[in-house]
Amino acid sequence: MSSSSPPGNTPSPPPAPSSPPLGHPEITVDGQRVLSQLENTATLGRASSKLSDIPTIAQGLSTIQLGPANSLNPLGHRTTRDVSADVDHGPGDTSDARSVSSGRSSKSGFRKRLSRFFKGDPKDKETVLTSVASSAPVTLVGTEGRIQSATPDRDTVPVSLGLHSPPHSAEMSSTPLIVPATQPQPSPAASGTLRVDIFPENVIKPIYKTDLPKPHARVDKTPQLVYCCSLLSKAREPFQLTSDSDVSLGPPLDDKEKEWVQLIDPVLQDRYRWLVEQLVRAFADNPLKASDVVTEIVLVGPILDRDIYRSLLSCFIFKFEQTTTLDVTLLQGLVQLVECASSGYLVDDDLVRIATVLSKELSITHIGTSDYPLHLTLSLARVLDVMVAGKVKDLNRERDHQPMLQLLDGLKDSENVVQRYEATYAYQALQYAPDDETPLQVLWRYAKVAAAGAGAVSSVFKLDPEGLLKGIESLQEIGAGIVGAVSTGIEVVEALRVGTDGAIRASENKFDFMKKRSWYLALQGAALFIRQGRLSDFNLVVSQAPCRNNANFQWGVCRQLGEIVVDSLWDVPVRQQAVDFLGELYRSGSDWKPHVDVKRWILTILIQISGISDVSIKDRAVALLLNLKKDDMTEFLSSFSLSRRLPLPSTSPLLAKVQEIPKLEYDLHVLRLMRIDDYKQAVYIDPMAKLSLQATDDHLFPLMDKVKDFLASDTQVMLVLGDSGAGKSTFNRHLEHELWQEYKAGGRIPLFINLPSLERPEKDLVAEQLRTHNFLDDQIRELKLHRQFMLICDGYDESQLTSNLHTTNLFNQDGQWSVKLLVTCRTQYLGLEYRSRFEPKAVDRYARAANDLFQQAVMTPFSKEQIEDYVEHYVPLEPRTWVKKDYMDKLEAIPNLIDLVRNPFLLTLSLEALPTVVQGKTDLSRLRVTRAELYDTFVRHWMAVNKRRLEDQRLDRDNQVAFEELSEAGFEQSGVKFQQDLAAAIFVHQDGRPVVDYINKQDKSSWKAEFFSMDCETSLLRGASLLSRAGTQYRFVHRSVLEYFFSCTISGPIKEHDEFDPPVHSDTPATLPTISTHPLSQRNLVAEPSIIQFLAERVQLDSGFKDKLLDIVEQSKTDDQAVRAAANAITILVKARVRFNGADLRRIRVPGADLSGGQFDLALLQEADLTDVNLTKSWIRQADFTKAQMKGVQFGEMPYLKDDGWVYSCAYSPKGTSLAAGLMRDINIYDTSTWATTHTFEGHRGSINSIAYSPTSLQLLSGSGDSTVRLWDCKSGSCIFVLEGHTYDVSTVAFSPSGKQVASAGADKTVRLWDVQTGANLFILTGHTEWIYSISYSLDGHVVVSVGDDDMIRFFDTETGQPEEVWEAQSGFFDTETGQPEEVWEAQSGRMTRVAYSPGGLEIAVGNVYGELQFYNATAGEPTRNWKAHDESVTGVSFSPNGQWIATCSDDNTVKVWSSATGSVLSVFTGHGGRVYQVAFSPNGLQLASCSMDCTIRLWDVSSLGTGMGVEGGTNPLGSALFSPDGRVLFCGSESGAVRQYDAGSGESGPFVVYGGNPAYCLAVSPDGLRIASVGMDDEFVIVWNIATAQADLVLSGHTQEVTAIAFSADSHWIATGSRDETVRLWDARSGILDGVLEGHIDHVSFLLFSPDSHEILSGDGDGAIRAWSLDSRECRVVMRACAYVELLAISPSPNGLRVASTSAMGDAVEIWEWESGRLQQSLEFQYNARCIAFSSCGQWIGVGYSRSVWLWNFVADTSAEGGGKGGEWKCSVRIEDILGEVYSIAWKPDTLEFSTGCRNGSLQVWRLVETSASSDAWSAQLVWSAGSHVLAASDAVFADAIGLSSFNRQLLTQRCKGAVSK
Repeated sequence: MSSSSPPGNTPSPPPAPSSPPLGHPEITVDGQRVLSQLENTATLGRASSKLSDIPTIAQGLSTIQLGPANSLNPLGHRTTRDVSADVDHGPGDTSDARSVSSGRSSKSGFRKRLSRFFKGDPKDKETVLTSVASSAPVTLVGTEGRIQSATPDRDTVPVSLGLHSPPHSAEMSSTPLIVPATQPQPSPAASGTLRVDIFPENVIKPIYKTDLPKPHARVDKTPQLVYCCSLLSKAREPFQLTSDSDVSLGPPLDDKEKEWVQLIDPVLQDRYRWLVEQLVRAFADNPLKASDVVTEIVLVGPILDRDIYRSLLSCFIFKFEQTTTLDVTLLQGLVQLVECASSGYLVDDDLVRIATVLSKELSITHIGTSDYPLHLTLSLARVLDVMVAGKVKDLNRERDHQPMLQLLDGLKDSENVVQRYEATYAYQALQYAPDDETPLQVLWRYAKVAAAGAGAVSSVFKLDPEGLLKGIESLQEIGAGIVGAVSTGIEVVEALRVGTDGAIRASENKFDFMKKRSWYLALQGAALFIRQGRLSDFNLVVSQAPCRNNANFQWGVCRQLGEIVVDSLWDVPVRQQAVDFLGELYRSGSDWKPHVDVKRWILTILIQISGISDVSIKDRAVALLLNLKKDDMTEFLSSFSLSRRLPLPSTSPLLAKVQEIPKLEYDLHVLRLMRIDDYKQAVYIDPMAKLSLQATDDHLFPLMDKVKDFLASDTQVMLVLGDSGAGKSTFNRHLEHELWQEYKAGGRIPLFINLPSLERPEKDLVAEQLRTHNFLDDQIRELKLHRQFMLICDGYDESQLTSNLHTTNLFNQDGQWSVKLLVTCRTQYLGLEYRSRFEPKAVDRYARAANDLFQQAVMTPFSKEQIEDYVEHYVPLEPRTWVKKDYMDKLEAIPNLIDLVRNPFLLTLSLEALPTVVQGKTDLSRLRVTRAELYDTFVRHWMAVNKRRLEDQRLDRDNQVAFEELSEAGFEQSGVKFQQDLAAAIFVHQDGRPVVDYINKQDKSSWKAEFFSMDCETSLLRGASLLSRAGTQYRFVHRSVLEYFFSCTISGPIKEHDEFDPPVHSDTPATLPTISTHPLSQRNLVAEPSIIQFLAERVQLDSGFKDKLLDIVEQSKTDDQAVRAAANAITILVKARVRFNGADLRRIRVPGADLSGGQFDLALLQEADLTDVNLTKSWIRQADFTKAQMKGVQFGEMPYLKDDGWVYSCAYSPKGTSLAAGLMRDINIYDTSTWATTHTFEGHRGSINSIAYSPTSLQLLSGSGDSTVRLWDCKSGSCIFVLEGHTYDVSTVAFSPSGKQVASAGADKTVRLWDVQTGANLFILTGHTEWIYSISYSLDGHVVVSVGDDDMIRFFDTETGQPEEVWEAQSGFFDTETGQPEEVWEAQSGRMTRVAYSPGGLEIAVGNVYGELQFYNATAGEPTRNWKAHDESVTGVSFSPNGQWIATCSDDNTVKVWSSATGSVLSVFTGHGGRVYQVAFSPNGLQLASCSMDCTIRLWDVSSLGTGMGVEGGTNPLGSALFSPDGRVLFCGSESGAVRQYDAGSGESGPFVVYGGNPAYCLAVSPDGLRIASVGMDDEFVIVWNIATAQADLVLSGHTQEVTAIAFSADSHWIATGSRDETVRLWDARSGILDGVLEGHIDHVSFLLFSPDSHEILSGDGDGAIRAWSLDSRECRVVMRACAYVELLAISPSPNGLRVASTSAMGDAVEIWEWESGRLQQSLEFQYNARCIAFSSCGQWIGVGYSRSVWLWNFVADTSAEGGGKGGEWKCSVRIEDILGEVYSIAWKPDTLEFSTGCRNGSLQVWRLVETSASSDAWSAQLVWSAGSHVLAASDAVFADAIGLSSFNRQLLTQRCKGAVSK
C-alpha cells in the first residue's frame, strides 16, 4: 500500500476551441470525478434521479477500492457540457489532476494568488477564477430539484466562470496555470498562523488489496471477492458488472493485477458476479441479520447491478423498520449502503423514506439515556448529505421537511456537546436539501445560493419577467461557475473569502437569511480533498478559510482528521501527520482560535486514537495527549466511532454458505476447462468419410464438415461407423475439444460419453455422465429442462449395446433431454438391421422410424497424403534418428504395409515398431508385415521401454525386490502374460466389457484383485501394461489392444529364441488344454470380428496354428465337446482365406459358424451340422450338402420369379397381396404369399412398358408399345376400357391419388389424362418436344409432372389441362391449383428417363441417361442434390413408402438402394443378367421387386441391406489380365488405371501401381518378367514400367490415335504397338527408339503376336485381315481374312498349326479359322455376344466370356480322319454359370490348364480344368482362388435330403442349383 504521489503531468498546448483541451488531466478521487456544489456533501454514496444518472463519491468505501461501474474520461481529456441541457444534468465532478500529483513544489504560485484572493485583491480574484474556469470541466445545478446525472457529454462545450462570456471565450481555452517552483512557508502555529505544510504533499488515495486467488480457486473471503470484481471492472474488459453501474474505477492496475485479469475469462467473471448476487439472496434469507453478516454484505454494495442493489436496500429498510430495538450495526450498514449507490440506483422515495424513518426513530429516542440519539443523528446527517448531492425534490415541506427541521433545531440545544454539534451539521444539511417548493421558488432559491457563492450580478434577483429569463440563463452559467470552483478546490474559498468591498459579506447575509451557513460548504470541500488524496490542498484550505474561526467548521475538520487517523488504509506517515494536525489545531493561536468545545473534541478524538492497535499511531497520540492536557482540559464522555464505515469483516459467513450453492454455468465452465486441458492428442489428422459402407471412395468428404452440417441441421442422430482403429475415439475427442473451444455460455453443451464406462446408458445416459463430472441432481434437472446437448457417444460396440439410445432415453420429447446424438461404432459389430438401433422414432402411435432425423457416415482409411501428413507431424515429437523420408520409404518398400497402415491406429503402432521391424533387413520387398505382427512388435517395444524405465527408477525396497524377481523370470514375458490373463478375465467375467471398476476395499476378494491390488509385483506389471486409468476405472488403451491380448491366449506370436532369453515353457501334449477348456470353446467368437481378424492373421503367419484349427474342425466330427471350438476354428480359417475347395468336410459340426465369402467349390459336406451357419456370398458351387443339418442357414438371397420373356414392368398392389409383371403382350399377376401366378391379363399387342395399381388395388392400368392404355379389373381379369389416342408407344402410366383419374405419356410427346369412370380423354397436355418416358402425380393429385428426351421437367394442372406459364430451370414452383404446364425446369445434365414424387411430396427425384439421380425441391423448383447413381442410364426410380430409401435400377444390370436422407448407397444388387427395366417397393417397405430383360423378377430383402447378394463395395472393373511368362504372377489392369499383382498359386495380393490415369485395358509383359507395358483407354502412347521399382523406363509416343495392342518379342528386343491409326509401330525395347512404322491395315489394329523366333509379327485388324510382317525385309503379306467387322480377335499356335478366333459385330458366334487354309473351321454359337476370347497356350482350349458365364471349348481331334487326326471339332466341355457380371477378360496360365476370369464387378477368379470320370463331359472347372466382390455361387450344388431347409431356401436353391433339394 502506498501513498506516494504520482509524477506530474506536463501541460500541452491547448487545442483548437472546437475540441476539448488535451492538456488538463482529469482529477479523480479513487478514480471518480470530483463532485459539484450540491454533490460535495460529506457523503459516501451516489443518488439517482428518476430521469437520469449522476456519479457521486462513497467516502465510507473510499478506503477500500470496490471496483468501478462507470467509465472515466481519459486522463487529460476535458469533459464538456451543453449548458442549455443542464436542466437534465447534475453537478460535474472533474478537475485538474495536476494538483494531486505535483505536490508542494508545483503549487506555490497558486497558493500566493489564493492568499491575495482571500484578502480581496480584485486582480488576483479575476485571474484565479478565470484560470480555474479555463482548466476545469464543470457542470450545472439543475432547477428541477431532481437527482441528476453528471455523466459527461462528449459532444458539448465547456462552461467558464465568466457569467456572460461566450462558450468559446479565450479564457476557456487559455494556457494552463503555470505554477512556480517554490512556495513560501507560513508562520508556525505559535505565532497564531496555522501551518500549511503539515500534510506536505498530495498523495494517491489508498485502496484495499487482498491476495488474488488463482483462476477457479475458491474465494473464501468477501473482501477478496469484492477486490476481484473491482479489478475486472477497472480492466475495461468486455465484462461489466452491470450495464448501468457507476462505481469509480480508481487508480490503474499494477502489473500483478493486469496479469491476474488476463487469466480470468468471461465465465469466471460471471462466476464472481453470481457469487455476489447469491450473497445478497443469502442475506435476504437470513432472519437474524446479525452484525457479522451486515458487515459482510455492505461491502458488495458498489458492485451490484441495479435490481440486486435495490433488493438489498429494500431488505435493509424493511429490517430496520421492523426492529424494535435500535441495531447500530444495521443502521450503519443501511447508511453505508445508501452512500455507495451507483448512478441511477436510488430514487427520491428511497432517501425520503430513509430520512423519515431515521427522524421518526430519533424523535422517540430519549436524549441522554444512551448513545442511540447520537448514532441516529450522525446517520441522518449522512443520508441528508446524499439527498443534498442528489437534489431530492420529493421531501414534503409540511410532512417531512419542517418536522425534521424542528427536531434537529431542538437537538442543537442538547446538553450532550457531541450531539449538539452533530445535530447542527445535520440541520445545515437539511437546509440544502430541497423541499416541494414551487418552480419559481426553486429558481429564486438556487439563483440566490449560486450567486451568493460566486459574487453574481444582483440583477439575477430581480424577479420581473426580464429578470426571470435572465435569471434562468445566468443560473446555468452561475451554477457552472460555482461547480467549477468547487471541482478545483476553489468553491470553499469562493464561498468564504473575505473582501474589502463588502460584496461577499452581503452575500453571507443572504446565507443568514436563508439559514444556510458557508461552513457546511467548506466542510464538503475539505472532505472532497481528503477523498481525492489531496491532503496538501486540504491543509491549505483549512488554514486559509475565512470561516476557519467557526466552531462548527473546526469541529468538522477535527472529525475528518480523526477519520484519517483511524483508517488503516492510509500510510502510517499520513496518519501520523493527521495526529500532528490535530495538535496544531489545538495549539493554534489567533488565526484558528479554536473554541473550547473544539479543544475538548480534539482530546476526545486523541483518546479514541490511543486505543487503536497500531503502536506507532497509538504512541504518537498518547504523547500528544500528555502534552496537550497540561492545561487541565477534559474530553467528552460520549461514545462514538470515528470511522464512517463498518470494519472489514474478519469472517465471511454468507460467502461460505453461498460457496456451497452449485453454480450451473460456472460448473459447466469448469468442465469445459477440464475437458480442454485433458485433451492430449500429439498428432491429429482430419479423417475422411463416405456416406455408406457400400459407397465408393470416389466421393469422400471431411468427416468434421459433415458433423458440423449435422449440428446445423434438424437431424437428431448421426451414426459414424469405422473399422477398429479407424480413429473413431480420436475423432470424438477432437470433436468435443473443438466444440468446447467454440462453446458460449448458454449454447449447446458438448458431452463426450464413453459408453462402456456407464452402467445404464440405455436409460439414464446424460444424467449418469453428468454425475461422473460431479453435477448435482438439481443442476441435472435444470440442464434437462433448459439446455441443449451434443452427445458424442463413443464405443457403442464396446458397451455391447443393442438398444436404441435415442428411443430408450426418450430424447427430444416434451420434458426430456434436448440432444443431438452422435454415436460411433465399429463396422464389424453391426448386423443386418442395424439402422433400427439408431434411427429416432416418430412421435406417433405407430412409433415409425423417422429416417429424416437420421444420417450416417463411414470413416475411410487414410490416404497416402494423410499418412504423409501424419508422419510429418509425428517425427518432431521426440528426438529420432529417422526423418519423414525414412519412414515413408520403409512403409512403401514393405509389401502391403502402406495398405495396412491406412488404419490410423496401426499407423501409430507401425511408426513406433518400424525401426525394430526393419533392423538388419536388406531386401524389404520380401518382408511381409501383418496387423498382428505390428501389435507383437509394438508390445515388445513397449515392455522393453517400461523395463528400462523401472531399471532407472529408484524403487523402494519391496518394489525393488519384486522387480528383480520379475526380471529374473523375464519381465517382458511376465508383462505380456499379465495382460493376456487380464484380457481373458475381462471376457470371462465381464463378457468383454472393457472397463473394469476396482475399489480395493470392495473388490479385494474378487477376480479383479489379481490385476489391480496394491501388491508390489501386480503394481509393477500393471504400471508397465498398456492400461489407462480414470479414477477407479481401468481399461486397455484401445479396444483393439484388449482383443489382441485375448487373441494371444489362443495363438500368440511365434517366439524367436535367443540363447540368452529366459526359458520358455512351450505347450506339450501333457499340458495342452482339453478341448472343453480350450479358449476357442469358451465363447462364440463370431461376434468378435476383431479377434477373428487377429487369429486369421496368425493362420497366415503360422502354419502350425492353421493345422491345429483344421484338426479341431476334424475333431468335431466325433467329439461333442469340440463343436463350439470347431465353429470358431472354421470361421477363423475362412476369414484367413483358407480355401476348402474339394475338401472332405463330411459330418463336421460347426453350428453358428460364419462362412460368408468362403470358398467351398466341390466340397463334401454330407451330414454336416450347419445349423445357423452364414453362407452369404459363399462359393458352394458343386458342393454336396446331402443330409446336412441346415436349419437357420442364411444364404443372403431371396428366390426370383422366372417368366418366359423379358419383363418390362412390375408393381405391387397397394395392399401388398399381389405383384403384377408386364411382359410382351401379357400381364402376370402373382400372389405374394405363395408367389404363384393367379391371373394373366391378355389383350395388348406390344410390350407392357408400364403398369400401375389403383389406390384400392381393385384396378390395374397398363401402357403398351401398341399405343394403347388399358384399365383392368383385378378380380376378374377383364379389360374395363381400352384408352386409345396415343399415336406411338406408351411409355408410362400413373393412377392419381384419388383413383378417379389416370395419366399416360409416350413417344408421341403428349401427356393424356383420362377419366376412370367413363374412359374419356379429359386433356391432351402438350409442350414436350421429344419422347416422354415418365410421369408422376403430386401428393394431392392436382399436378402431374413429366420428363423425357427434351431435357425439361413439365408440370400440368390435372383439373384444367390448360397451359399457363412455363418456367425454366430453378425458377420455382407455381400453384398447383391453377393448372397447365406451370413451370419448366431445365435439366442439369442429360436426357431424363424417370421422375417420382417423394412420399411427402416435398421432393422430386429425376433420373437421366447418364446414370445421374437429381433431386428438386417441389416448392421452390430448385435442384437440391444429385449424385452419380449408375454407370449407365437410370431406368427406374422408386421411393420406399416411408421415404427412408430410394431404389434405382439401370441399364448396367444393377439395382441400388439409397438413403434418401444422406444420399449414401446402402446396397447394390447385381443378380440380374441383363438390363433392369423397373423397380418397386412393397407397401410394407420390406421387399423390393425388380424386373429385367433376363426374364426374371428378382425379390430383394431390404432388411438385409449391406449384406445381401451381390452387394458391391467400391467395384473396380477389370479390363485386362495376363500371366507372367513363368506363370507365377497374375497381372490385372483395372478401369481405374491400377495394375495389381497376384500370386498365381495362392491368390495373395501384391502391390498395385497406377500405370497411367485411364483404364488399363491393354497390357504386355516382357518375356523375362521384369517389365510391363501398359496403355490406358484413349491413350496414344505406351508406358513401359520396371516391375520391381514401379518406375517408368520408357514412353513410346508416336501414334496419332488410341493404342489398341501391345506385344513384346520373344527375345525381348522389340516392342510392337498397334493403333486405331491403322499402323503398327516397332520400337527398340531397350532404348525406346522408334525403328519403323508398318502400314497397310485398313482398320484399327486389334491384335499383335510375335513369332517364336522373333522374325515376324502377326497383326489383325477390325476388317478381319491378318498380316504377317517380316522384321528383316519389312515386307507384308495377308495371311488370311476372317469375318468382316471384327470385334474380338485371338491367335494361338496349335500342334496342328495356328488358329484364329474372331467375333463379328454382325453375329453372336465365335468363329474359329484355320490358319493355313484360311477357311472357317467352326462357329461356336451362343445367344449373346461374347465379351472376351482367349486361347490356351496349347491351343486346344478356348475360353469365351459372356455376361454371367464362361464357356470352355475343347478341340476334340478326330483320330479317324485322314491325315493322322488333323480333323476334329470344338466341344463346349465346361460352363461356369456363377459369375454375376460381365466377364471382361480371360487369361491362360502358360503351359497349364489354369485360367483367370476378370469381371466388370471387380471380381477375379482363377480356375483349374480337371478331367473327371464322374462327369459325362469328362471335364470340370475347379475354383483355385477368388478375389474381389463376392456373390453366392451355388450352381450344381447338391442338397438332397438336406434337413431343416426352409421353404424359402428350398425355392432359392431350386432356382440356383441343379442338384436335388430336400422335399
